[in-house]
Amino acid sequence: MSNQKKLFSGNLWEVYDKARLFLFDLPRPPVAPTPIVPMMPPSLPTPLTHLPSEYLEELKLLLKPIAAEPPCGPALRFDPVFTEIRLAREEDDPSLPMGQWERPLKRADWPLIESRCKAMLTSRSKDLQLAAWLLEAWTRQHAFAGLYRGLGLIDRLLRRFWEPLHPMIEDDDDCDARIAPLEWLNESLAATLKVQVALLNFSGRKPPKLTFADWERMTAKELAAQGHVPEAKPGDVVEAYTREEIIAYARQHMAPDVEGEIDFVRQCIVQLGSMQTFVDEKLGAQAPNLSKLHGTLDAIERVLTQLLPERKEEDMTLETPQGLDFTPEAQDATPVAGAPAGAAPAAQVPLSGWKNRHEAYATLGAIADYLSLVEPHSPTPYLLRRAVNWGRMPLPELMAEIIREEGDLNRLMNVLGLKE
Repeated sequence: MSNQKKLFSGNLWEVYDKARLFLFDLPRPPVAPTPIVPMMPPSLPTPLTHLPSEYLEELKLLLKPIAAEPPCGPALRFDPVFTEIRLAREEDDPSLPMGQWERPLKRADWPLIESRCKAMLTSRSKDLQLAAWLLEAWTRQHAFAGLYRGLGLIDRLLRRFWEPLHPMIEDDDDCDARIAPLEWLNESLAATLKVQVALLNFSGRKPPKLTFADWERMTAKELAAQGHVPEAKPGDVVEAYTREEIIAYARQHMAPDVEGEIDFVRQCIVQLGSMQTFVDEKLGAQAPNLSKLHGTLDAIERVLTQLLPERKEEDMTLETPQGLDFTPEAQDATPVAGAPAGAAPAAQVPLSGWKNRHEAYATLGAIADYLSLVEPHSPTPYLLRRAVNWGRMPLPELMAEIIREEGDLNRLMNVLGLKE
């Protein structure tokens, strides 16, 4: 054996001996077990406490897997049933003139749409767009009770079938197709709630219903007339009543109906917040922003709250906090700049005593409505309404909205008044 081979061989055996001693003869240091990091559980859906038992059973069928694999069935976007549903949704706008092409108005067939969507979701394909159309059909037929059912269905479909639900998220994490039905809901359903869904139905009176769009139109007319309602114009949808007349009629004759509608609207806000929280957890910055629909529901709740009977004066009596004096003598008698001479002092604003947070936010909304009447040039009413909207949002939704709108964390801190 050459000297080179001996050197190599000797070095090799030396390395082997050292390795053997280290691996087998020397005691090994104890290895700490890998710590188990507990995972935060995903948020749970809000219970549907306001659904009758038959609707809960229907919901169970709609949420049942179609098959063991795949649980959501195939994608059927090009199936003739999709085309049938799209055609059934088409309808004419009765407010638009038809000119010389006058013909019977085409109306959407909401019972047919409901039937087709439920059949597809239970037996053929669980598709988010089908669920969105079903929500729309329920809303058009059953107002806020239908919206409540639909939001509960979509929230649970997303949670139970996130991975296989159609349209599926692409391999490259492209979620545009998945969030498209939710973005459509945010835009289209917000408009539907304003124009199509009745806040109140007047039996035997004309017009037979009051929508949020009607209320906004009456408010705008009164503001433009400086508090004096102008004469009715031909073509006005709501020319029979003023806001004061509607408020008086609702308080006297429709208090239980108004309370029921408010209850459903508030439950819709809760369900929508639950859905927003879940998609934020799953998609982060790519999550759709449902604030337009949320804001519409908030505004509708404020209007309905104004239609409730006023609380008795003795129910509004509050204990004055210690150290504070709110008697008229203790108040600053300096008139507000711009206020007319001899104007009556503003009514005392309750500092506490609300039964729940909804009443407190409703009070803020009422203050905003009043300020928009007396100070239409001021930004304060709009800021108050935005604060009310923010107050009803979960923190992740609020943070996502502010950062998406304003662009960075510094702007968020400025908005919250935490940075000079």
